[in-house]
Amino acid sequence: MKCLRYVLMAGAAGVMALTWSEAALADDAPASSVEQVVITAPRTTPLEQVVGVDKTGAKIEDVPRSIQIVPRDLIDQQGAIKLVGTLRDVSGVSEGGQFNFGFFDRVIIRGLNATYLDDGLPDGTSDLTGYIHTLTGVERVEVLKGPGSALYGSTEEGGTVNLVHYRPSDTLGAGVSEQFGSFATSTTDAFVTGPTGIKGVDFRLDGEYGTSDGFRGLGNQNSELLAALSWRPANHDIEFRYEYHNFHATPDATGIPFSPPTGTGQPLAVPTTDVYSSPQAFSDQTLQRLFLSDAWVVNDYLTINLRGAYSNRDVDLARNAGGSVSKVGSVFELIKRQLREQSDELDDFNFQAEPTWRFHTGMLDHTLVTGFDARDINGVTTRATADLPNIANIFDPVVADPAISSLTFKCDSAHSCDNARLKARFYGLYAVDQIDVTDKFKVRLSVREDWFDTQGEARALLPVNAGQEQPCSPPQAVACPWVPGVPVKQNDQETSWDVGAVYFLTKDLSVFAGYSSDAYPIFNTEEPETIGQVPETGHQVEGGVRYQLPPILTVSTSVYRATRDHVFTLLSEPNPSGPGNIDVPQVFSYGITGWETDVNLHPLPALNIIANAAVQDGSITSFPQTPADVGRRPPSVPSLLANGWVTYDVDLGHDVLKTLQLQLGARYRSQEYADAGETRIIPSSILVDAGVALPFKAFTINAGVNNVFDRRNFLFGDGTGGGAFPGPGRTWFVRLSGKW
Repeated sequence: MKCLRYVLMAGAAGVMALTWSEAALADDAPASSVEQVVITAPRTTPLEQVVGVDKTGAKIEDVPRSIQIVPRDLIDQQGAIKLVGTLRDVSGVSEGGQFNFGFFDRVIIRGLNATYLDDGLPDGTSDLTGYIHTLTGVERVEVLKGPGSALYGSTEEGGTVNLVHYRPSDTLGAGVSEQFGSFATSTTDAFVTGPTGIKGVDFRLDGEYGTSDGFRGLGNQNSELLAALSWRPANHDIEFRYEYHNFHATPDATGIPFSPPTGTGQPLAVPTTDVYSSPQAFSDQTLQRLFLSDAWVVNDYLTINLRGAYSNRDVDLARNAGGSVSKVGSVFELIKRQLREQSDELDDFNFQAEPTWRFHTGMLDHTLVTGFDARDINGVTTRATADLPNIANIFDPVVADPAISSLTFKCDSAHSCDNARLKARFYGLYAVDQIDVTDKFKVRLSVREDWFDTQGEARALLPVNAGQEQPCSPPQAVACPWVPGVPVKQNDQETSWDVGAVYFLTKDLSVFAGYSSDAYPIFNTEEPETIGQVPETGHQVEGGVRYQLPPILTVSTSVYRATRDHVFTLLSEPNPSGPGNIDVPQVFSYGITGWETDVNLHPLPALNIIANAAVQDGSITSFPQTPADVGRRPPSVPSLLANGWVTYDVDLGHDVLKTLQLQLGARYRSQEYADAGETRIIPSSILVDAGVALPFKAFTINAGVNNVFDRRNFLFGDGTGGGAFPGPGRTWFVRLSGKW
């Protein structure tokens, strides 16, 4: 796929040259008159901005929920090439969570899992075995914190991350960038947009090719192409987009093991470059998506939004599972290692119809979003598991895993496996009323009814194992296998609410409060045995204050209590009766109480500060399998997260090189636990980043160093029963970009 890089760069360069020459001819001026790139002061809390993730068209300041934006100019300043690179800019958001195997994004918001959207439509069939989101063609990242079921139906309790893509423009333009960095990382991006020559029809092409050897040798590669057309006949705004994504990643579901039981419970004191995962691990994914939308303005009072998407996702992977540290003689070994080979194919169809009404009742102004949506998911998954050799000395690891072709993949009580057809049918009816009672008082009333139907059916009769099993009927002390022709079904009807109010004490100072609820049916290919479980549910109560002193200061702060109930998870434990590991089902509940603050400060024309902090206090409220864990902190929830990003523009006084931007950032994450028993500790870390940006004509050079002081750090607990996943030491990047 390297040819994609050259095609992108050549195509973009050609259109750039055409754009530049047309501008020169039109103005009868030399090419040197091309407009100077200006470094902007981005904000993550633009209270006056309308966001798509809210649906109603209300400004952030009028919504009784915490919503934040990461704009593209901030993303480019920090050199982010993946979604996780933008997390620092939103309070209370971090990487982590169980089942974090290293080949898909796992984002935690307010200590709870998150859901992803692609321009307002669900992106991915579950929070497990997803993919690593790049930023190809992404204009901004929107984050709605807390339950989102009243808007979107099946969502996770932590929040909703919406990737908003650029739309085609009626003005010819193009751009290209090349970024190089540590671990032989190279990322090429290009876009072209403009009129097609057909009246009212515009186009946009975005492409990216990226490759990296990866920290700890965990290489990755991605090739992507997004092609969009927009058509704006009378009273309509129609957009069609085709997306192609191809991802190759190297999973690491082991990380660095935690110290033996006699130790501190922290990761081993070994170099973070030591690798304990199998060199045979891989993940290959191809995702294709068709997206179609129409905003039909019927009259001044009614707009009907129609959205639909079809996605096909093909996944082949092999990843480590389990493993435990055991003392053998005088040394500690990593034993009971396994490799799970899996193949999934999923088709996902979404449709939304949203009549939006704007009307008055007496003195009240209403924006009423009514809607119906339907989602149809069909998938096939197969899995088998092979045993791997022990690692003889965890302090000096030698991984001697044979090639996949020579491994013996098994399916029995000690080796997870499946072969199943999975289906999900989700339907929802909803109404969201954004009411302007007065200029100072805004009210939100939302209710949604969802019907969740999930189903799994075996394609072959397999032994009872932790990858495909169900409770016996009549109930027994043991589990029973899935039987071909006898589907396992779960049907649920859930009601979700989102109510709240905003009151402006002054034009620039407001308070808000709200309540929201959530329902999340359990459906994924990573744990098909979860079909038949009741949905997860959650609730959030939130209150906050917003203040702005344009254009100098914007502050948004809030306190909240959020819960997550009926959490089904699997804990990979060594099989006491033989080789390998077994996945032990666990069901628990927990709650998070927190306080968050986001500050955008622009005290001088040359100085811009973006900062956020989050304090989180979590506790497990129910754990029937292990009652001793009740009251302990839930996994993957640090008690404090804090981030800052400061830029200062230096006037160079030159006709071409006018401004040099200096950049400095800091990231802090306190200690967290990787298990419910509080025995595995992910240590705290504080990292400092620095960079510069130099615009000249239509170009910008960005350069940066992350983790300037080369601090040892860990990002999250790896996998289920694995170790701690280390973050890289000092890294660097340089990017040259141009826009015309």
